[in-house]
Amino acid sequence: MLFMAGPEQRTLPREMFSGIRENISPTITAAAVILTTVSVILLATLEALRRRNERLKGSGR
Repeated sequence: MLFMAGPEQRTLPREMFSGIRENISPTITAAAVILTTVSVILLATLEALRRRNERLKGSGR
């Protein structure tokens, strides 16, 4: 799993933070940018769908 695991397993965030402590790698930076971008796009899409749904509900009366 990427974000949830047992104490003996290393998740993606733990691996990223340990990599930052040891050295700053372009791979870690790229992964952080990709995760942040995907999160922002997902939130923007959900907000657009929510607004569209409310607009359709309002005009359907």
